[in-house]
Amino acid sequence: MSKLVRRIILGIVGPLFAVIAGLGGWLATSLPWQIPLFEWRIDAPGIAKPVRVLPDENGVPTITAETAADAYFALGYVHARDRFWQMESMRRFGSGRLAEVLGPAAVDNDKWMRALGLYRLAEQAFDGLPDPTKQALQAYAKGVNHWLATDVGLPSLEFALLRYTPEPWRPADSLVWGKIMAAWLGGNWLDEALRARLAAKIAPEKVGELWPSSPADAPVTIAAVDRPAAIQPAAQLAGLPLW
Repeated sequence: MSKLVRRIILGIVGPLFAVIAGLGGWLATSLPWQIPLFEWRIDAPGIAKPVRVLPDENGVPTITAETAADAYFALGYVHARDRFWQMESMRRFGSGRLAEVLGPAAVDNDKWMRALGLYRLAEQAFDGLPDPTKQALQAYAKGVNHWLATDVGLPSLEFALLRYTPEPWRPADSLVWGKIMAAWLGGNWLDEALRARLAAKIAPEKVGELWPSSPADAPVTIAAVDRPAAIQPAAQLAGLPLW
């Protein structure tokens, strides 16, 4: 076999092998056969009795447990098993730690999220919760961490590509999701900041023509503060000059 023919074969086979290997890894970690379509049990230290998990024909599980703590443990385990990459990426997004695994492209996002302090708020929220809610979140975290400690299957494709091992799950990691959703639902904050600024310069009735006033009994998010002064630093950090 001539050198030219050999080079041609290698040039074809090499990339083809890489594609097949990548596709094989994706199939092994992403397709529905990862989710058993038969009843299975979770039996782990820290739960009172084994928990039954019965997926339906679409792989959506029903969890049957004898105590609430065991049910929350199983929920954390099943969530981690089926969608831990989403859980990991969201907690890193909320805590401003994406750049640790994604590199410099995520630094600006991390600065913004740390300035908002969503993860600090999640930690504070956990400290103020009633004991039953704390116990539920702790049991859920134990379930997630049991999966992280005992999973013997192939790692998800994302972790394999990024080459890092996720940290244990904490109760605040669950609560930060709500903070992120609240931030997303507050997407009109630029309008609110502009309205606050204009209210200091023009008559209230003129502002009301642009933004009709809320009812007198409407909930108040920020009260008794210098609103423009409170909002302006966040706007500047986001690179969004408002005035």
